[in-house]
Amino acid sequence: MPFRVLCLHGMGVNAAIFAAQTAHFRSLLPLDYEWIFIDGPAECDAAPGVAAFYEPPYLCWYTSPTTAKMDSAHKLISSVIERDGPFDAVMGFSQGAALAASAILRHQIQHPNRPPLFNMGIFICSPMPFSQSLDFGVDARKYFGLGGLLRPSRPGCPTTVPEYLITDPAYLKGEDELDDSSSGSDDESLPVRRTSPSIFYQMYHSTVDTVRIKIPTVHVYGRRDKWRLHSKDLVKLCPKNLATVYEHDGGHEIPKSASEEICDAIEIAVASL
Repeated sequence: MPFRVLCLHGMGVNAAIFAAQTAHFRSLLPLDYEWIFIDGPAECDAAPGVAAFYEPPYLCWYTSPTTAKMDSAHKLISSVIERDGPFDAVMGFSQGAALAASAILRHQIQHPNRPPLFNMGIFICSPMPFSQSLDFGVDARKYFGLGGLLRPSRPGCPTTVPEYLITDPAYLKGEDELDDSSSGSDDESLPVRRTSPSIFYQMYHSTVDTVRIKIPTVHVYGRRDKWRLHSKDLVKLCPKNLATVYEHDGGHEIPKSASEEICDAIEIAVASL
């Protein structure tokens, strides 16, 4: 029987580009691995350095991780599983990894007595995942330009993300429909737009949420990746005995020089199934 892996690309690439980015290490794994690459639904700018080497389209799973867009992305993954599954594992890079983690957590929360969505997860250079629900995560609206006198998304919900996770202004893009008018935020380092009571951003974090990803996971990230601390915090959302971690010397990338180590990490996780 083949070992089937659903593959979710990062923001600003597409399924074919992700296949090329992972081709070297995948070629070292057993031939019974079957890799299923799918495209995200939304167009966006090309990821840095991509347009010089790869043709469009440049795609993503969501343009901004609002609860509504996370819900839509989860439903897309569910429809793919229903149509083309089942899958033994999921592999994602960057935004695709965050989506995979978020979908796994949602399934566990909503269906605790059902089999897992996937038996294993491979998270490469992952940012922190966001929830589709107001019941989980940090209320991160102010980091996406939603200021003003907003009530917490739920009673007692924290509204401050650890400072070391605020890494990239591009990550803080809010909804396109938000204008640039001042909202009166006290933090001049944050994007400031208008108050919107119907748009929410809920970032999972181990200091806030007790839910954990209860399947074997592989975490690959670069020592020079600006998202490295995000990836390390995602590890904390997984039980230590189920998480295999490999840190390479590069940045936000999948270096060919790390192929053997990535394969070793994947095979350690597979052997635990």
